[in-house]
Amino acid sequence: MSYILENIGLFQTIHRSSWIFIFTLFFITYFLYGLNKSKAANMTQMFLRLFFIVMLFSGVSLVIAYDFDPFYVTKGLIAIIMMGLMESSNVRRKKGGQSKSAFIGGSVLLVLVVLMGFRVISF
Repeated sequence: MSYILENIGLFQTIHRSSWIFIFTLFFITYFLYGLNKSKAANMTQMFLRLFFIVMLFSGVSLVIAYDFDPFYVTKGLIAIIMMGLMESSNVRRKKGGQSKSAFIGGSVLLVLVVLMGFRVISF
């Protein structure tokens, strides 16, 4: 716990940076699958998954540092659902299935979580 509190700035920077990569890689991967560029899309999807893990680790660390504030716990739960929808939309697109609803859902939750992160939306 003390390590997290002593390095909270580092965790915040890692967390913010991972969101930038997630935002970018999600859309790149989705559209690469649409263009049938499977090899490139598979690579970007692996990087996307890596940044999901980085984001989860840094996010859990920040939730602990903020004493499990309900706002941040809610943001984290929404982010986990968002990751599931993003992954689902990319896998469905890769297999040629219906991916539009998962894509829209993941995109909406992405915007929601980013707005919560910048405290545009708060409670």
